[in-house]
Amino acid sequence: MIRDLVIGIDFGSSSTIAGVLVGDRIELVQENGDSVIPSVVYLPDKGSPEVGRRAVARQLTEPEKVIRSVKRVLGLPSDTDLVRRYAASVPFRIDRTGPRPVFKLRSGDVAPEQVAAYVLGRVRELAEARFGARITKVVMTMSAAAPPGYREAAVRAARIAHLEVVDLVAEPIAGALALDLHRESKQRRVVVCDFGGGTFDVSAVVQNGLSFTPVATFGDSILGGDDLDDALAESIAGVVVRSSGYDMHRDIVRWNELLLGSESVKRQLSSRAEVPFVMRGAYVQSGRAKDLQITLDRQWVEAVWAPLFERVRGVVGELLHRAGWTCDMVEVVGLIGGSSLVPMFRTAIGEIFDARRLLIAHDPELAVAQGATLLTARHRKQKSDSIPVLLDG
Repeated sequence: MIRDLVIGIDFGSSSTIAGVLVGDRIELVQENGDSVIPSVVYLPDKGSPEVGRRAVARQLTEPEKVIRSVKRVLGLPSDTDLVRRYAASVPFRIDRTGPRPVFKLRSGDVAPEQVAAYVLGRVRELAEARFGARITKVVMTMSAAAPPGYREAAVRAARIAHLEVVDLVAEPIAGALALDLHRESKQRRVVVCDFGGGTFDVSAVVQNGLSFTPVATFGDSILGGDDLDDALAESIAGVVVRSSGYDMHRDIVRWNELLLGSESVKRQLSSRAEVPFVMRGAYVQSGRAKDLQITLDRQWVEAVWAPLFERVRGVVGELLHRAGWTCDMVEVVGLIGGSSLVPMFRTAIGEIFDARRLLIAHDPELAVAQGATLLTARHRKQKSDSIPVLLDG
């Protein structure tokens, strides 16, 4: 049996990725061979919750029992605008009369921390089954733009999942370690851009040999891949309503199918100039169900996304202001997060900085989890001298 394991978890709005150090190797937790586990929970009327891809599949049949993107409201008071917007977007009721929101499902009331705990607990179970060890400690990452109550809520969620949080690290800082910058013992200014499923976080970091010192962090907690999906779905729905008069928001099942299709288009457009979009029975016209068949090209989609990427530029500008840096002072710009695969994002960051300074993670979706896993070395009984990572701040 492997002993003394500490798990590193990147708990994201869209997906959760985790890993452990086995010796000096990062081994990612997997479910059916996939290390990217959707942060989606299905709560049946009776029986145990389902987490991950099985829960995603339930979105098209029982959407009122599926909770996704819970990270966006974790730790937030009920009266915040973000909770109001979240409540308006989900197919179940949220009670906002108390200090914290409560999800009202047919299976019972559930708090955001409990939903997050289901995801964290599932990851812990998968890790214990794979590595044959009991795991009780975790290094977790958090958004650089996390609200004041998030830290405490994340710790509570971990505790419910039988995990003790021994470190809570800003996602861009963890991601910086996965960029292998520590392989070069240099003195330089680094900006790390983490474009994930739910947030866009940026950090200004000074590297001094093997030491990485955060100078400033900033972010937008409602700017990520999910928002690209939402914007694209809204635009496609606009095409439908203009041509047929049918509002696709009327049917929550159709709307969820449209969101999933929009996410697929986004991913395909990362490597293709245009993508056919087909949705059977997408809308109703003259009492008959009609199919939607259109071709979406990157130029049209990028026009839809343009306002979101103006916000990307604004976030970077604010970070530089807080750090007291200019663009020319930055020597390396690291891109991490699954949404950094979107070409428009790389173009936007390349226009702010010299594109030649961009350093793109080998697998950007995994970078934050890999960095969190590296940081678990600081909490093992047996330290390793072959992992040259030192984080200040």
